[in-house]
Amino acid sequence: MTTPIAATQNSDRNTKVAKKPTRQKQLYKMLTRKSGVTIAQLQQTFGWQPHTTRAAIYAQRKAGRVVDRAETDKGSIYRIVEMQGNQ
Repeated sequence: MTTPIAATQNSDRNTKVAKKPTRQKQLYKMLTRKSGVTIAQLQQTFGWQPHTTRAAIYAQRKAGRVVDRAETDKGSIYRIVEMQGNQ
């Protein structure tokens, strides 16, 4: 049987620990920046190889998000665009 004191101690311990965002959440945040993100920036942030980075972007597309790719002098810039209107 759990005592009220033990339950209180457990809940206190859980509230003090902040969870680190998952890589998918970090990737989404980077892709939704106004400036977008390059493959090189994602590689540096996550320590991924180029093919892994492209696969992660593809996974965002497969999840139903619209990922825009624009060519610049720095290379390809990827960003998630918000769709306007009802789908």
